[in-house]
Amino acid sequence: MPFPAHPVEAAVRTAACRLLNLKLARIAGEPHMDDAAALQSDLLAIAAIIDPIIETIGDYAESHFGKVDMELFRDQLRGAVEGNATFEIEAAGRRLVEDYRERRRA
Repeated sequence: MPFPAHPVEAAVRTAACRLLNLKLARIAGEPHMDDAAALQSDLLAIAAIIDPIIETIGDYAESHFGKVDMELFRDQLRGAVEGNATFEIEAAGRRLVEDYRERRRA
């Protein structure tokens, strides 16, 4: 009798399809804050695709080892990029805008 599909492999396949269809932001010309927001959205979209894999690994671990703290497997990538990478993109955009304003004043 064949083994049932591995739950993590199924989650990976789903994520792979979603990643292949993801339309990422493209910056054309001088970047502005809308571009920064679009890149932040890209990061969060990628996290929304990858985080279910991590959660599925937690479920799989729990099914074999017993109770695990599933909060440690939920929204891990989103939690890592929110306030870190997303903040850095916004800060870089704000620096660029401010530099542009200062050059126009000079």
